[in-house]
Amino acid sequence: MVKISPFKALRPNTELVEKVPTRAYSNYSKSEIKEEKKKNKYSFLHIINQQEVESLKERFKIIKNKINDFKNQRILKTELDESIYIYQQEKNQKKYTGIICAVDLQDYQKGKIKIHEKTISKRELLFSKYLSITKIHAEPVLLTYNEDIDIIHQNYLKEILYDFRSKDNVRHQIWQIKDEEKIEEITSMMKKIENLYIADGHHRMASSFNNNNNGKCLAYILPKKELSIYPFHRAIKIDQNTKNIIKTLTEKLSIEKIEKPKINSKQIQFFIKKQWFKVKEKENNNDLLITQLSKKIIQPIFGIINEKKNEDIRFIPGDKTMEQVIENIKKNEILFLMNKIEMDTIIQIADNNQTTPPKSTFILPKVSSGLIMMELK
Repeated sequence: MVKISPFKALRPNTELVEKVPTRAYSNYSKSEIKEEKKKNKYSFLHIINQQEVESLKERFKIIKNKINDFKNQRILKTELDESIYIYQQEKNQKKYTGIICAVDLQDYQKGKIKIHEKTISKRELLFSKYLSITKIHAEPVLLTYNEDIDIIHQNYLKEILYDFRSKDNVRHQIWQIKDEEKIEEITSMMKKIENLYIADGHHRMASSFNNNNNGKCLAYILPKKELSIYPFHRAIKIDQNTKNIIKTLTEKLSIEKIEKPKINSKQIQFFIKKQWFKVKEKENNNDLLITQLSKKIIQPIFGIINEKKNEDIRFIPGDKTMEQVIENIKKNEILFLMNKIEMDTIIQIADNNQTTPPKSTFILPKVSSGLIMMELK
């Protein structure tokens, strides 16, 4: 049984909702951030992006002050009523529908909200400090569940709060549920769910717990059938001659040229110098493909122990076409093509208290920053 609750949202005023929300600022280039700030005075980037300030403490204080400025200018408003929100996102003809609510961090401590990816202590501490100063969850953690339960009924979808398209042609629809009887229906339905699983946002959840283990965290909860799961491909910088890398791989592994890659193959496939190769497996291997890659190539051949901290490795979201992926590869890089890990496998890993390597999955939907937020007490 998991516990959810309504909350008083901080959100954009209706007439400005198309202008405020943004992608996570880490997904913008410096030039894109500069251009967006210049063209759109309402953009949430004016709040969240303060990278020019070196002191983290001062940076977070500015973010807090900017939030207050946006509230004073009535760009953002705090709801008077505690509510649960139904959020539907439509992207590339695929719809994602779930609820935005608060979850109890004690459920995280008790293992009712399960992880499948390890977190980095340094990042946890950084975001914990961010929360302690800014007092804001700007976007929800993405959670899912294993049960075949539909929480959302049509009678909840009568009065729409937002209906707009963002610049990337994604449609966003949000309904506010503030009727106490309907909230009780939803929270009671959630009690039938045994566990929640983090699909995206492990560091945000861990940091929220570190900041206040008796508090709450903002969450977007969807059934597993609603999620779209992709891999993260690896692009590794090559410092030496391309021929030397191919020679090294040939000496240490059994490889062969292939005409084109097989999508979601269980074999390691890589692209270098406009040519595809695959690693031939001599025996069945039950390890995840990403684990095989790390053990056989990334660590012993490239000497990369911590993938998330190493600057020579890039992670490419797998929701792109193969043509887009190839176009993104630089001349001094080798691309390793990964396969997706099914949600049932992720749930099994989480239930067994195991974890996948960092950046193993790229899971949609991604919720905009500054759309539905939760202020901390």
